[in-house]
Order: sequence, then C-alpha cells, then structure tokens
Amino acid sequence: MTSESARVEALFERGKELFLRGRYQEAAHLLTPADGAGPAAAGYQFVLGASRWNSDDTAGALYPLALCVYVDPWHAGGHFALGVALRTLGQPEQGTVHLARAAHLGNPQAPELLRELGMAHCERCGGPVALQATRCEGCAGIPRAIGTPRSRTWPWPHLHPDDARARLTLPYERLADLGRGHLSRYAREGDPRDIDSALACLELAAATASAPDRPARLTELGSAYRRRFACHGLPADIDHAIDCHEQALDLAAPDAPEQVYILANLGVALGARHESTRAAADLERAIAFLERAMAAPTEDPDEHLAAVAGAALFYQRRCRESGDQADLDRSIALQETVVEATPPGHHRYAGRMANLSVAYLDRYERRGDLTDLRRALPLAGRAVAATPQGSPALPIRLAARGGAWLQLHLAARAGARRDDAPGPEPVRPLDRAIEDLRRALDAAPDGEPHVADFLAELVRAHLVPGARHMAPGRRTLEAWEARLGAAHGATPSMRAVAGRNLGVLANTLGEYDLAARVLDAAVALTPAVPLRGTDWADQERRFGEPRGLASQAFAAHCARGEPLQAVQQAELGRGIQLATVLDAHDDLTELERELPELARPFRQVRKELAAGSAAEAALWERYGRLVARIREHPRFTRFLKPPRVEELRRAAAGGTVVVVNSARNRADAVLIGPEGEARHVPLPELSADDVEAHSEALARSAHAEGRDPGMADRLGWLWDTVVGPVAQTLGTDGGPRRVWWLPIGLLGLFPLHAAGHPGRPGALDAFVSSYTPTLRLLAHAHDHPPAAPRRQLTVALPSTAGLPGLPGALAEALDLHSRHPDQPPLLNEDATTSRVAAALSASTWVHFACHALADHAAPSRSGLRLNDGMLTIPEISRLAVPDAQLAYLSACSTGHRSPEYVDESLNLASAFQLAGFRHVIASLWPLGDTFGAKAARTFYAELSISADEAPTALHHTTLTLRNHYPTRPDLWSSLIHSGP
Repeated sequence: MTSESARVEALFERGKELFLRGRYQEAAHLLTPADGAGPAAAGYQFVLGASRWNSDDTAGALYPLALCVYVDPWHAGGHFALGVALRTLGQPEQGTVHLARAAHLGNPQAPELLRELGMAHCERCGGPVALQATRCEGCAGIPRAIGTPRSRTWPWPHLHPDDARARLTLPYERLADLGRGHLSRYAREGDPRDIDSALACLELAAATASAPDRPARLTELGSAYRRRFACHGLPADIDHAIDCHEQALDLAAPDAPEQVYILANLGVALGARHESTRAAADLERAIAFLERAMAAPTEDPDEHLAAVAGAALFYQRRCRESGDQADLDRSIALQETVVEATPPGHHRYAGRMANLSVAYLDRYERRGDLTDLRRALPLAGRAVAATPQGSPALPIRLAARGGAWLQLHLAARAGARRDDAPGPEPVRPLDRAIEDLRRALDAAPDGEPHVADFLAELVRAHLVPGARHMAPGRRTLEAWEARLGAAHGATPSMRAVAGRNLGVLANTLGEYDLAARVLDAAVALTPAVPLRGTDWADQERRFGEPRGLASQAFAAHCARGEPLQAVQQAELGRGIQLATVLDAHDDLTELERELPELARPFRQVRKELAAGSAAEAALWERYGRLVARIREHPRFTRFLKPPRVEELRRAAAGGTVVVVNSARNRADAVLIGPEGEARHVPLPELSADDVEAHSEALARSAHAEGRDPGMADRLGWLWDTVVGPVAQTLGTDGGPRRVWWLPIGLLGLFPLHAAGHPGRPGALDAFVSSYTPTLRLLAHAHDHPPAAPRRQLTVALPSTAGLPGLPGALAEALDLHSRHPDQPPLLNEDATTSRVAAALSASTWVHFACHALADHAAPSRSGLRLNDGMLTIPEISRLAVPDAQLAYLSACSTGHRSPEYVDESLNLASAFQLAGFRHVIASLWPLGDTFGAKAARTFYAELSISADEAPTALHHTTLTLRNHYPTRPDLWSSLIHSGP
C-alpha cells in the first residue's frame, strides 16, 4: 500500500468512527478534501454523503451518494440514502427506484419507507412495484408502460422562493460526468437501469448549471432521453428530449461554439420521433436543423461529421417516404464524405459503414445499377466485422448484410451472367443471406424494435426464386410465429408486414392452418390502430405498408374451406382509412355520446398504440379490457367485431356481393347472397403473375393518349378467369342479375363489369354491376334514406388555368340546366373551393364536369380541380351531407385506385360515399372530353326521377355506348357505379 493510500485509509477510518458516534459535521469536514474530489471508494463516498445528509447538507450529500452506488451497485445503504435524497430534491420516481433496490439488497429501513409510499420491491430484480405485488412488469414480461408527458426541466434558481431547491447549488459538472459514466456503462453492458441513473444525474445537472453552461447540459439531457426512448420506446421520453433540445437552442447564443452540437441533436431527436409516428412535419424539421448544423462553424471536425451523417440518414428516409430519388442521391453523397473522413478505429466507424451500405442497397433496389450493389456488400461486411459480439447493433448490421446478399442472389438470377452481372460467386449468396438473417433474428431480444423487420426479411429470403430447397419445416414456422407474437417493441405496421410475409410462406408450403392463424393476428393489428397524427398522407403511408395482407388471409381461409371467415378477414384488413372516417361519423361518435367514460380512455389507448411503443403488450391488454367493457353495453355488443352474417346480408340486399381475390398460390371468389350465405368459387385459371402483368399494361395505357389496343384482350381474360366462373355459378336465367364487385388487391384496377369476348355474351349481359370497396361502406349506403327532394348542384369548368380546355364540360352543364332551370350551375371563376364546398353541403344531387387529379403516390392529395385550387379527398369525406343521393363525377380517373394503396380504395368516388352520397358514378381511367359529355347526356336520359335507378341507368348507358363504339372498349367500359 502506498503512503497516500494508507493516509486515505486512515482518514476514512477516523471519519467512519466520527459518523458512527453521531458527529456528522466533523466527519463530513474531515472527509472533504481540499480539492472537493476525494477517492472513489464506495465506502468512503457513502460515509461522506451520509455525514453531509445528517448535517442537513442535502445538496452536498447527493454527489457522493450517487458516486457510491455507481462504483458499487450492490451498496444497500448507498441506495437507501440516495433514494431519500433524490426524492427530497424533486426526483421521486428515480428515488423510489433506489429505495426498492436498497430493500432488495437487504437494507432494513427501506421496506418500511416503501410501505409508507404504497410501494414494495420486486423479489426478482429489485425494481419498485405496487404493494402486494411480488414481480414488476418487466419480470412479468410486460414492457414499461407509457408515461404521462414529463414536466419541463426548469432551472432551480427560477423556482418559487418557497421551494427549498431555489436556494441550493449542486456540483453539476461532476453530476454530468457521472451521468456520462452511466451511459457509457449502458453502452458496454446494456443494463437499462444505467440509463435511468444517468437521467437522474443529468436532470439535476441541467437544473443547477450556470446560465452559460445550461444549453450544453440540456442538450446532453435530451440526448440521454433519446437513448432511453430507443431502449423502451416511450413517447413521453422523445417528446421531453425534443423539449430539452429546443430549450437549449433558445438559450444558446447564435455564435456559440456548441451550436452545431445543439442543432444536430435536435434534428436527430425529431428524426427519432418521426420514425415512431411517421409525422412528416418532424422529418422536415429534422432535416432543416441538421442542415443548419452542417452550416454552423465549429472547431471540432467530428461534430461537423456527425451532423452531416445525421442529415444524410434523414434525406434517405425522406426518399423512402416521398419517392424523390434526389434525396437519396444527396444522402449518399453526404455519407461518402463522412465515410472517407472516418478512420477504422473511430467509435462510429462500423455504424457509418453500415449506413452507407444500406443507402447503396436502397438505390440499387430503385435503379438496378449493379455498381451500387457492388459497393454495398463490402461495406456491410466491414460494418459486421467492426461490431463486437454482444453489441445491440450487431443484429441490425447482420440483417443489413443479409439484405445485400439477398439482392446479389436476385441480381445473379436476373443477370444470367450478363456482362453487367455481379461477377463470380465464391459462395451461394442466398445461403449467406439466410444465414445472416437467421443470426440477426436469433441475436435480437424479443423487445427489440427491429425483430419484426428481421423476421420479415428472413421470410422474404425464403420466398425468392431458388429458395425452395431451403424451405423451413413446420417447427421452424411455429418458432417464428412465437417470435413474432413476442415482438412487443415493433410497431403494429412492422408486425403486420412480418405476419404477412410469414403467412405467405406458410400458404406456399401448404400450412394453411398456421397461415390463417398468423395472418388473422396480423389483420387484427390494423383496424384498431389509427395514427397519432391527423395528416391523411401520414396515415396512408402507414396503412399501405402491409400491402397484400388481406389477400393472403382471404386465400388461407379459402384453402381451409372457410369462405365466410375469408370475407370477414378481408373486411377487417382493408379500407382502414375509410373505416376510420366512418368511425368518426358514427361508431365512436355514438360511443362518446353513450359511454363517454369509456370512449375517452379508448381513444387514448388507440393513440398510444399508434405511437409504436415498447409497452405495446401492456397497451394491447388495456385495449382488450376496454373493448370487453364496451361490449358489455347492450348497444355495443358487436363493437369492432368482424361483420356477422346478418350484416353481410344487409350489404347484399337485393343482389349478390362478389368478393374476388388473387394471391400468390391461389385465386378465389366468394359470393354473398341476400340470405347471408357464402358460396366459394375457386378461380384456378387466375394467377397472380397474370394479374400483375395486366395491371401494369393497364397503367401504361391509362397514361397514353388514344385507344388502348389491349383492352379487348384484357376483357376477354377477365371473363375467362374471373367473371365467367362467377356467372356460371350464379346462372344467367331470368335476365341480368344485380351484383356488387368487391375486388381485393390489384383486381380492383380492372373493369370486371365489362368482361367478355367481342360478339359473345359477357358481363353486361349477365349482370347489372356496381362496385364497393368494403361491405361496411355498402351497408352504410344502404342505410341512408333512399329518397329526398332533389337539390341539384352542377359544377363545370370548361376552362382551368394551365390545363387543357373542356368544351364538353359546358355542354354537360347546359344539358343539366335545361332539365333543372331553377338550379343554375357554378361555372369557371364561380367554381371556387369555398363556394363549391358550401353548395355541396346543401345539395342532394351533384354533377362535376372538370379536371381531376389522381395522385397514386399519395391518394389523399387527389381531388377535383376548381378555379382557385383543389377540393381534396379529405375535405370531401368530412362533409357528411344529409340526404345526399347521387354524385356524378365526369372527370378523369375518379374511381381509380392507387396500385400502391389499392386495398385502401382511396379515390374521389369513395370520398363522396363517405360524405353521404348513396350513389356515385365515376371513371376508372382518364375520360375524353367529347365522350364524357356524351356519356353524361345518355345517363341522365336513362334516369327518370329516383337516384336509386342509377345502377340500371348506367348499365343501359354502357350498353348504348358499346353499340356506338363497338371497337373501343376502353371508352364504354370506363364508367362504374358505387352504391346500393
């Protein structure tokens, strides 16, 4: 022992003796060295802290007690004393954590104090629990619950004078150092308790820092809250992180050297919240702040590189959200700069290699340039090699490398050894892809947010061509099902995508019972979870993610001989945004009126579920209890349940609903008759590959001017594979039958009502057809009053700035005005968005003859082009027009569905149905001006008084137009009817 060590030991023994004799002030004075530091030994710091505490020096006691339990996490007395001190200094939550830990470690005073607080300790981990409980939520397998919004971190000198803390000072620099130590240990060892301890230290450091140092302390605190958000997924943490960063930015001088650090951290926190909520405003702000950080002067090149790297990641994310590839190019250019400046020994080397690899892979998937793929794979390998075993980042980087190997396999198959093929393969890329993805899944704990992503990508690798020899067995599928069920940290949409992929694989392998179980669970995630934000574009991006889920569930139940269940799952898993609007119109409005005490917590838990928290399991349990309580009420026994046979019968009143579906391994139709019976019709000649090929050809022809030469063949194919088998099952005796087509997936793009071969009987001879996106929307239309006084609104814009003229629109308006001279039309400059919206709300019949925009990338941005702007889908759907009867939309593609969001059926036709119109006439693709005017004139000539004659009138109109244009099926098959 050195002489200095011996001196400290002697000092400690003398101080301890004074402490035990109750001479606390003397002990504290003796043990406080001149420099204020002192040795880091846990016992020394405990006696110093306890002596100060018992001398009423609360502020002076805190740091040595915190250092004591940092050095020795098993020091029971240190935890007890620190817990009491933290509670006194305004940290009750973290103080109780330390008291519970002290009780767990055997401190005799802690249990009694906990009981006074109504608490106890977990027998397994020592965390705080409610009285009578023996295990905390974490040990019981329930992730930490979402907390309420956190109070702002106010500086103590600004507190009310009656608050004792306003007169206290703390060694905030040392507390900040200690907080950083806890964070470093968390990075090494992964114990979440270190994050909690770090936050307690950093909160106190930020609250007591000097004014010049406060922005840096707030930024550090915000970063720690973001770290805990990444660990637990609690929205309150990321909201508080952003608040801390915004405070720091407000307080910092514009030319302060820490501007780069503050701006970059604020941008990264906003980006983290966007990843959870998908709120576009957060992403835009994140990029803006990081651009400011990149431009701010700094003497630290590493801070500048960190800002550049952060901005690059968010540009890449924005490309994924919007499809603008200029953002991806910008991201890669920035990341190349960062990687070039990062040496192999740098602590961020592996992460930056991985990020650039993912960006190259992203661009390769969009453009197919093999140069990007060749660059991605070595970078992914370097990232994995530089990541230590046991690191939380290792599963993510393994999955990224697995994704690169998978793309290499697909490129090799597609290239077939072309000159631009990836080159010689020393290993089988698909084998390496599956190996990496399996390792990633195995290494990730259940609560890790990316588990569902890893599983989705692993299953996708098993579905690509060439993977059949590696097909997993049933036990493996069941193990993956269990992993998916335990993926509580993943958002509902991520779990739905993984469930869809796993269900597709199970369907392909003939494991239909497992497929139905997995797919039903995935479908159950979708309808009950609206988004935290209110922006329709944010919502449609989230709802569009698990594309094809309802189709696969439908196929699995048909394979099991369960047509009714197939229809029920298709109803639950499609048209989620439509259902959300209908909920706003009726279900939840009625719940708010009848059971407000349950409606409010129900809305809140749905909002919290939408945030994608690690506490999702507990939230779903709470959600289930609320739904069960709501269903106890006689008026809500069917609340959020699949439609019953009676509801299906109501939707099919007066005819037959034909649900048609084409999945990867089979195609089926289910016919729902007016008695509620469900008949299954296999469609063996319909293949998913053919559906995709024909849909692509249809999209190309819709964008080309002139006739569509392939339409006649397409209508013949539809008859042979879909409509003909349905007609044969229903029979054609007694004239055309009334049917409603409910197509799932890409089948929703096709004119099923016009199927047939030239010169032979077809769909127009067999059926009077209508369309519906969901059974619920059809039943909603059936429930509207069938007749009301006709209050006609006609809107026509023969001339719209920047767009081709529509002389036929004026002809349509004049024709209608001649029939109803007491109701003048709104023309050109009179047809403003405000005037049209106001007139719509008071009208029962409406006719629009104008340009329309169908935005496939974001259907909610679609709308009718008026004189001063766009009347959009969200604006129309919110109108709730009383007694609305008929809307005729003589504009381009008003009934077209976006291929990317085809199951959501968001278009102008469905918007007018949501607004309350029983009947809607719309077009599947662009209409010629002259043809549109002729079609409208013919339709109104066929229609007499009642709007309920609309389906028959349109049927006769189509027959008339077919006779006029026998060689132009692209013209006469374009108009469709939606409604009862």
